[in-house]
Amino acid sequence: MVQHQSLDPNTCIAFIGGGNMARAIISGLLKQGHNSANILVCAPSQTTRHDLIDTFNVKVHQDNTAAVAFADVIIIAVKPFVVPVVCEQLSEVMQHDNRKLVISIAAGVKHATLRQKLHFSPKVICAMPNLPTAIGEGLTGLYASPDTHKHDIALAEKLMRAVGETVWLTEESQMSTIVAAAGSSPAYLFLFLEAMEKAAVEQGLPQETATKAVLQSAMGAISMAMKSQHNLANLRHQVTSPKGTTEQAILAFQDGDLDELVANAMACATSRAKELSIG
Repeated sequence: MVQHQSLDPNTCIAFIGGGNMARAIISGLLKQGHNSANILVCAPSQTTRHDLIDTFNVKVHQDNTAAVAFADVIIIAVKPFVVPVVCEQLSEVMQHDNRKLVISIAAGVKHATLRQKLHFSPKVICAMPNLPTAIGEGLTGLYASPDTHKHDIALAEKLMRAVGETVWLTEESQMSTIVAAAGSSPAYLFLFLEAMEKAAVEQGLPQETATKAVLQSAMGAISMAMKSQHNLANLRHQVTSPKGTTEQAILAFQDGDLDELVANAMACATSRAKELSIG
């Protein structure tokens, strides 16, 4: 495995919002040894704040502006429609301290919109992580404008590398596609594995055996693909013997036009991501 430069565990990180994705990143950071005392979560709900303390032993605050004084990096992790309000709150404080790196993981909020609402701060990066960040196996798509300082790009890279892999996008328009290819794709895989599990049970396997067979096979196949020098098509052909059982299953998938079905599903996800974009 390639070794990447790690994030300094003393880096102070503040999250605006304590929802599922913020929790996934926090969980991943803590699993990588980040100091919980250097993580602050700003959330309006007292119940949420207490739950975050109980779950992660992190610092919490009701006021979003507390993030500015506390953090080296501020991660905006709220619903897209809340982002303008959050940016207005932060900008009032950040105009006196614009050294903070702001990373937005709010889906669909455009980079230019964020910069404008933060008084045109150059220290803004858009990120789209997926849920496996919670176990350190995530994939985050990142976008920064050409004038973003190399130090800020490196800091964002280190932070998201702590919870998985990263890809940098050359055009912001690619963010909608990364939503379809990575952000939503764990659900596609769960759906496919669920269908396999159901079919195995219907064809006679006990539930526990079916679940184990499907999940372990999927994990093994993905591990092979990650480690192999062959592309996915070559790996599939290696498993598919002429006139064998696998070939019959593959032919059934092809008769159902699996490629077109997947392409249509991803196009729907990309289209919806564009519809939801703000700015």
